[in-house]
Amino acid sequence: MYVDAQNLFSDAQAITSAAASTNLIDLGSARDIGVGETLYLVSSVDVAFTDAGSDSTLVVTLETDDNAAFSSAVTIATIGTFGALSAAGSRLVIKLPPGAAYEQYIRVLYTPVTGDLTTGSVTTFLTKDLQAFTAYPIGYTVS
Repeated sequence: MYVDAQNLFSDAQAITSAAASTNLIDLGSARDIGVGETLYLVSSVDVAFTDAGSDSTLVVTLETDDNAAFSSAVTIATIGTFGALSAAGSRLVIKLPPGAAYEQYIRVLYTPVTGDLTTGSVTTFLTKDLQAFTAYPIGYTVS
């Protein structure tokens, strides 16, 4: 799977409290993203999450706004929730909703719920080539 640096929201970003992604994407005049070719938003755990009570979760959402300060941010989609103690390699994937009311800027927001995370980091990006292949047993014997 290819990851374009221009479509990278977070690169091993440490998350211990509510935070916006390190990077945002300026859509300029191209606001109809996800129309034509399917785009996916992928968020994966790089360093396992830990917390004192083993009860924290991390909600990951995609936001849009007409200004880079995100002073009036609107949530486009909830990518999902990483459970308490999510291991490295855990990931969330959604197909970007075509036709959503995208404004000029998009970013990802990370919100811990039910506790305080003490460690953990994520990488989040847009891609059109989703790595989702799984090898299954063939179910027959070659003699």
